Amino acid sequence: MSIEAIQQEVATWPDAQIRKLRAYLFALDCERSGEPVSLATRKLDDPNRRWYSIEEAEKMLGLDTEES
Repeated sequence: MSIEAIQQEVATWPDAQIRKLRAYLFALDCERSGEPVSLATRKLDDPNRRWYSIEEAEKMLGLDTEES
């Protein structure tokens, strides 16, 4: 089955199935990269971890200037 056929099939799925597939692919990626899923979720759940908003990230990267 080609990637294009898979993409066309997935495009017809309901949101719940797409979320399940997304979670599976994330876990598979973690497994293949050697990073356990629990490590990734610990990073996301850590209240002491600093997360930046899109606006903050754009400002830090110098992408917040509007082109005229």
